[in-house]
Amino acid sequence: MAVDDLLSSRSGAVSAHATVTLAALLAADVAGAEGFRPTDVRFFFLLFTNWMEDDHLRPGLDIDLTQVRRALARLVAEGHATVVGGGRAPRYALVPAGVLALVEALTDARAPRTFEEVVFLATAAASYRDAIADRARGAPRAADRIVRARLDPVRILRAERRRLEGAVADLEERVASGLRMEAVARAAEGEAPGALAERLRAEVGGYQLHPMRSLGELVAVLPPAMARFELGPGMGLRARALFAPLLEQMRARVAILERLERTVGG
Repeated sequence: MAVDDLLSSRSGAVSAHATVTLAALLAADVAGAEGFRPTDVRFFFLLFTNWMEDDHLRPGLDIDLTQVRRALARLVAEGHATVVGGGRAPRYALVPAGVLALVEALTDARAPRTFEEVVFLATAAASYRDAIADRARGAPRAADRIVRARLDPVRILRAERRRLEGAVADLEERVASGLRMEAVARAAEGEAPGALAERLRAEVGGYQLHPMRSLGELVAVLPPAMARFELGPGMGLRARALFAPLLEQMRARVAILERLERTVGG
């Protein structure tokens, strides 16, 4: 189930920072022996973003209590949580099936996550998956075992490593292709942009958005000086100044994840 379907039909921090929001809800539930309040969810949200250095990287990041209340109301309406007590400041508790639903959304492989969120999620899973799984006992499908499997930190890290390895391979090709195009364009200096674009396609290959708009179509609408730049110097500049640094970063992240697998899998 998508996080928007699970927590909120409206946009905001709940959707934009789903990993931390879901983790905060689970943490508040595990920590609240007699239920938890929206303020507890906000506290854990701020604690987890503090752990990820968002105080420095994204200063001002917060979640509004109104958004938390809406998310909790939706969980109650869907049968994933119950209201504990009453009054003006009710407490909430997740039911076992609700714990499973939140864990499945938290570990959804399709959900976008920053690198910091992946590392946080794996660390939280290594630390608290047994406590979370205990809260899922009693739900159908042996939910506690499913929770433990979904919160396997090595599984989380390996899935992200495979995704990043795909990006590494793509960036390696982008760097190599950009430098080859620059060399071909330099050797064909003075050739008209349209002819050069066709030469590059034939000798090096198209760029990644070629099916949407070919290189020839792209440069045809550019001023001549810009077209000549794009068909040579621009390719080399992007290879060195954009794709190569991104490749270096991705390789470093893969190496970090490999080390973390050994740390949490030992």
